[in-house]
Amino acid sequence: MSTNRTASETTTWVVIEPHDTVHVRDGRQFSSRDSATALAESVAPRPSTIAGALASAYGGDLTAVRGPVLGKQDADGVWRPYFPVPADVVADVTANAKKKESDRKAHRIAVGSTVHGTDLAEAEGAPERLLELSQQTAAKVEPVQGWMRGRSLESYLNGTLFRDHAAPLSRLGLADGEPLVPEHRIGIALQDRRVRPGYLYHATHLRPREGWAFLAEVAPHPERPKPVRSTVALGGISRLAEVTELPAGSVAWPRRPDRFPGGRVLLYVATPALWPDGWRPPLPPEATLVAAAVGDPLPVATASPKRGFHRTRTLRWAVPPGSVYLLRLPEETAAATAASWHGRALAPSADWTSPSAGEPWRPPTDTPPLDTAGFGVVLTGVWT
Repeated sequence: MSTNRTASETTTWVVIEPHDTVHVRDGRQFSSRDSATALAESVAPRPSTIAGALASAYGGDLTAVRGPVLGKQDADGVWRPYFPVPADVVADVTANAKKKESDRKAHRIAVGSTVHGTDLAEAEGAPERLLELSQQTAAKVEPVQGWMRGRSLESYLNGTLFRDHAAPLSRLGLADGEPLVPEHRIGIALQDRRVRPGYLYHATHLRPREGWAFLAEVAPHPERPKPVRSTVALGGISRLAEVTELPAGSVAWPRRPDRFPGGRVLLYVATPALWPDGWRPPLPPEATLVAAAVGDPLPVATASPKRGFHRTRTLRWAVPPGSVYLLRLPEETAAATAASWHGRALAPSADWTSPSAGEPWRPPTDTPPLDTAGFGVVLTGVWT
């Protein structure tokens, strides 16, 4: 989609289609229980990996990248975005083997009692309240895992997906199976470009299922408005992918609501977020964090070959996509604030480096902020 996000910024959606499997390590220590074997964990490409591939496609750094999200191509050749199910959505546990999957109900947990008397009460920046199931929900429930279509997420953001905090599970439009299928490989360790005798490793690659790929919104540099190459490296061990600009209007972020009664703004995390306060988003002083549903942190490894790989390589823990924050803002400014956040990276997000003793964490002056590389993109909605 090409759209004027501001008076001076034009963006374009692109699809990144891997030629083969994807091999992106999570950045944690490559080690093993003994000296002869090792295990390498592979993860879905992080925003910085996608941003690096797109910078190669466009012949230089971009003004901004927002993504990636997963995309599925329909029978008409149109790419449809998919997003992680929001963390405040649960579903009935199927205890009866004869019960049809289509009969299951999804529930949205709602704002409940205060955090007073819990271990959150003493935490700095803690939310005011807990999220709890509605009293009308008697069934045993579990978190809904997987990916939901953008149209369903749009309904969720606008407050129409659930009625009385419940809806048929089918309304979520969940992907049929995992879009990225793991494949296990055995390899031989190298040292000085030679085989290291007796050292094997077990690596997990990810293969996108037929019709699946990665989507991202790109704000090109004014001097490089179009890709200069279509085939680029993606991830490790010389894996390649094809980058293609998509027709204007064919892909877009799910639409936000126009009104936010009572100043109630929901913040949905669309891409891994690296924020200075860890799990807590950077909010303006007038915003109150009422409640939150945050998933397990994701390991994110970044490095800059331009500034020195070994000097800049860092492992951090990111807020995972699908996390949800319920905020309260002044009603007269809520709509404008939500519009400025929607489909954008919630800054600040930076390449934080380890401080010296007694000094605060801060980014080096020569480091571009990671919010321009796809981290921390949020969508806004309503909550009740």
